[in-house]
Amino acid sequence: MSLKSLSTGILTTIIVSAGGSANAQDAFLGKSEFVQRCAVCHGEEGAGDGMVGELFATRPRDLRVIARGNGGTFPLDAVYESIDGQRDVAAHGWREMPIWGDYLNAEALENRNISAADAAMVVEARIVALALYIQSIQIP
Repeated sequence: MSLKSLSTGILTTIIVSAGGSANAQDAFLGKSEFVQRCAVCHGEEGAGDGMVGELFATRPRDLRVIARGNGGTFPLDAVYESIDGQRDVAAHGWREMPIWGDYLNAEALENRNISAADAAMVVEARIVALALYIQSIQIP
């Protein structure tokens, strides 16, 4: 799965409707995903201070400053790819962060009434919502 495999029309619609950034609904959907999957390592606010993250040799990234470290532009594609597992996260070394694309796909396929193609679209939507939530928590 890759961001490039997403229907360009769907992704463009999401980004345009968000005005180039996450809107309240996207942030709400992504926040739920964040709390369930990410906060344990990255902390409730995304500051990299989650209770499990303290056990890692390299502290989890402060997700609130991604845009700052990228010249003020939030790299939606790169964040999507990091969550999905397509992009190596250098600080993770051997990738301590789970490959959420694989995990979420397996979870979606547990529903026996869903096709593999539909499961892939569900996973892509969940990761896009999560990436848009992370975009919404950026601090200058």
